[in-house]
Amino acid sequence: MTAAPSANAANGGPSATAVTLVELPLLRAAGGEQMARDERLLGDATRLTARRYLWTPPAVSLGKFQELAPDGQAGLAAAGIDVVRRPSGGRLVLHGEAFEWSFAVAVPAGLLPYGTHAAYRVVHDAMATALDAAGVAPDPTRDEPYTRSALCFSSALRHDLLVAGAKAVAVAQVRRGDRILVHGSVLARRPPAALVAAVETATGERWRGDGLEAGGVTLDGEALWSRFLACLEIAFASVGRAEV
Repeated sequence: MTAAPSANAANGGPSATAVTLVELPLLRAAGGEQMARDERLLGDATRLTARRYLWTPPAVSLGKFQELAPDGQAGLAAAGIDVVRRPSGGRLVLHGEAFEWSFAVAVPAGLLPYGTHAAYRVVHDAMATALDAAGVAPDPTRDEPYTRSALCFSSALRHDLLVAGAKAVAVAQVRRGDRILVHGSVLARRPPAALVAAVETATGERWRGDGLEAGGVTLDGEALWSRFLACLEIAFASVGRAEV
């Protein structure tokens, strides 16, 4: 895969050197290939790297520790929905090019302070700034009461982003040693009814999640992604060694 570096941010950061963010090309592929790419990205995280990708055909990704009953998985497969497992945590996400896009940010060892929230915070803040620059003000960060649910978009945690009260960007991460991979899912609109019905049947739960559409917002994914990359590079160039 050809890697295309984005423009360097200004000098800064803990070592007072420029941080170069490497952007990988947009990939349209099935879920198994997408997760294999992210596994390799995490295993070889020697540079700060980001990629945006589209799931074709639609798929469901399960969090690292999440279980879904065999009959639920069989029902999804019968509906033409691939089922894959993410290396990151969290709950079930329904993916598909017509309504959602995903991203991954691989962070090499030593670029962030060691702690649970550092990478989450940087990615969250960069996406919040990108949304704001696009004219969409995210809701103030908050923790909702924990909801025991199989569905990712049924509730929001500290580092997710909400717009007009609806969860629009889900964020999860995985750490291996000092290397980190942050996953993001941007829900543009409610998925098609047939896909929602299949997920509801598989999980026994009602679907919640209209994403940006719930707030009457329509954004160009590529434009938002470009803004996010610019904000992300600046954030990593300026982040300190202390826990954030």
